[in-house]
Amino acid sequence: MLDIYSNHFFITSILSLILFFIFFKNKNPQRLYKLLTFLLVLNISTFNCYLIYSGNYDFKVHLPLHLCYLTEIGILLSIFFKTEYYYGWLLLNSLGGGLSGFLNSNLEADSLFIEYLHLYLSHFNLLLFSIFIYKSKFILTKNTLIKSTLFNAFIFLLIVIFNIFFSSNYWFTRFKPPGINLTNILPGFPYYLLVLVIIGLISYYCTFKLFSKHRKIKAGI
Repeated sequence: MLDIYSNHFFITSILSLILFFIFFKNKNPQRLYKLLTFLLVLNISTFNCYLIYSGNYDFKVHLPLHLCYLTEIGILLSIFFKTEYYYGWLLLNSLGGGLSGFLNSNLEADSLFIEYLHLYLSHFNLLLFSIFIYKSKFILTKNTLIKSTLFNAFIFLLIVIFNIFFSSNYWFTRFKPPGINLTNILPGFPYYLLVLVIIGLISYYCTFKLFSKHRKIKAGI
């Protein structure tokens, strides 16, 4: 267990340093846009193609139904269709989701290498998207915050229903995730789930304050 814990934080520390370097050194959002597009296509295609080809794909585990993976798909679709309409919702999911993925893991020691690669690259992509949005001087509004919160609540309800019908555990609505994560020190169902929801709401609010018009004007951006 200690080795898994150490390896996880070693990898995420290296990825964090890369993100810090990109944030402070890159002045061109379009370069970030191109890099993000490449990494999204690479991550999503290799993950799904490998699992399907190797016969390891399990729709109860590998569908992109966790919020972070849904967000990653949403970012790629926004790039593909050249639309910024969902940027607010995607940003609110990305910053907190990316940080959460760097601080927690829902994978076990016997998980496939491609699953580990997917975990790290997916959350790296979410944080890279957040940097791209910041460099693009995107502004979040209260209306976007409210709509995104309600939209996530609706998705959450659908996921609960999906998990009931297929005995899956997306969004961890039925039991705690495996691996090294915050739920290890939280009480059982439904209390750990309530804590996760509260953390998600706090993350949304903090992201909103960081990218709100007031903070940007105050910072002189």
